[in-house]
Amino acid sequence: MIFEFSSCAKYLAGITSSGNMSESVTGYMQSPSETQIKESAFVMITCENQHDVSIIEALESIPEVKEIQYTYGNYDAIIKVETDTADSMRDVIEYQIRKVPGIRSTTTLISSPILFS
Repeated sequence: MIFEFSSCAKYLAGITSSGNMSESVTGYMQSPSETQIKESAFVMITCENQHDVSIIEALESIPEVKEIQYTYGNYDAIIKVETDTADSMRDVIEYQIRKVPGIRSTTTLISSPILFS
């Protein structure tokens, strides 16, 4: 199965296999001039008190926080954060999210800015 995502910028290709089946994926990264690329990250949060409503309310008040999900296991919540730049992402995580009372620790996964249209 072959997919074409765009016709410019960097070429990306990969082959995955499962059992006797193989799949080839071909795509292209779009250049920044074509589409506004947003920085996005997933932040896993460990709280002092599991499922503290005041923490969720504080996170909801941060405009860059786009989604909040409760989780069970090593983390109490996972949030999706979107910003325009990497610097603003760092500022939101460091000076807003990590300063919310009741948050014990965070682990951040920054997602790739590759766009598939």
